[in-house]
Amino acid sequence: MGTNNPDTGTLASSLHRSILGALLAIVGIVGLGMALEWLPDDNVVAGVVGLAIAVGAAVWIASLFLEGLRER
Repeated sequence: MGTNNPDTGTLASSLHRSILGALLAIVGIVGLGMALEWLPDDNVVAGVVGLAIAVGAAVWIASLFLEGLRER
C-alpha cells in the first residue's frame, strides 16, 4: 500500500519542475542560437521567431522557479 507522506508529493513536483526546466533551457538555447544566426543574415522572421522562443522559455523557467518558491 502507499504511504501518506506529504514530502513525496513535494519531491515529485520538484523533480517535475527540474526536468521541465532543463528541457526548457535546451529549447531556449536553441531559440537563441536561431536568433543569433538568422537575424544578422536579414532573415528577420526566423530570427524573431527564435528570439520569441528564447524569451518564452526564459519566462516559463522563471514561473517554474516562482512556483517552487511558493510551494515551500
